[in-house]
Amino acid sequence: MMKAYTSYFSVLLLAFTVCACNPDKADAEGEDVITLTRDSLTIQVDPRLGGRLVSLQYAGQEVLPTTRDSSGFQFGSTAWPAPQADWSWPPPATLDREPYSVQKVEDHSVLLISKQDPKTGLVLQKRYRLGPNSDIGLTYWLTNKGDSIRSVGAWEVTRLPYGGEFSFYSDSLRVERGSAETVQSQDSLRRITVDDRHEGKVKVFADLDSIPAVYTHDGIRLEKHTVVSDYYRVAPGQAPLEIYLDQEAGFIEFELHGDYRRLGYDETSTLRTKWVVGRE
Repeated sequence: MMKAYTSYFSVLLLAFTVCACNPDKADAEGEDVITLTRDSLTIQVDPRLGGRLVSLQYAGQEVLPTTRDSSGFQFGSTAWPAPQADWSWPPPATLDREPYSVQKVEDHSVLLISKQDPKTGLVLQKRYRLGPNSDIGLTYWLTNKGDSIRSVGAWEVTRLPYGGEFSFYSDSLRVERGSAETVQSQDSLRRITVDDRHEGKVKVFADLDSIPAVYTHDGIRLEKHTVVSDYYRVAPGQAPLEIYLDQEAGFIEFELHGDYRRLGYDETSTLRTKWVVGRE
C-alpha cells in the first residue's frame, strides 16, 4: 500500500508534478481538478471532493451529471464502505467528500488516498486508469487502520442523469418501494426503463448471472464489469448490483459491490471494476 506524502516540501513537489502532468486540467472553481485523456475518453477527478470522478466525457459528450447539489450527493462517482446499515446516512464524510491526497499522477492514471475516518478507522485509496479501448479501470482499497476488527466491503456509487435504460442478466432480484413495472424480465434478462413510471425513491437489488451490466442514454453506452456477481460475497443487506432511481431529484445510481471481508489492523478489502464507454 503506498503512503501519502507528509512533508511540506513533498506537497509542493507533488503540486508541481500534478500541474506538469496535466496541462489540460481545468475547473471553473479552481485548478486542483486532475484531467486525464486517452483517445475518445476524458475524465476529471477532484481530490478536494473525496477523490471523486466528477466528469466523464466520450468524444466530448458528458456522461455524468455535473450539476452540484448543496450536499454533494447527486453528481459524480464515488465509493462508500458497505453495509450501509453500519452508518445509515449520510456516508462517512472523510471517505466520500472530504479532501484526498494525490499520491501519483501518470499520463493515463491517478492514485489518491483519504485520511483515516475517525468513526470507522477506515482509509480509502482510489485509482483511476484509462485503458486503450475506451475503458477505465477503477480500483478501491479499504484498509482498516482502527483499533478493532471491522467487517466491510467497498461499494462503487455512480450517479447518472435520470433517463435511459439499464439491462443486465440476473437470477435473483428484489425491488424496494417500486411497482410491478419497475423491472421488465425475459427469462434472466432484466431491463429498467428510466422514465416517469417510477414514483418516489426506488431501489433494485440483483445478482449478476453474466457480465457486464449496461446503461444506455442519449446515444452513449456505459458497461460496468466486475468479478463479484453473487450475494454471498457482498455485505449483508446489499447486492452485487444495485440501481437507485430518484425521479424527483433527477438522478439515478449505478452501483457495484466488492467482497465483504473481516479486517484486522492494516488489512484491506478491494473492489476492482472496469467501465467501457461507447456509442449505442
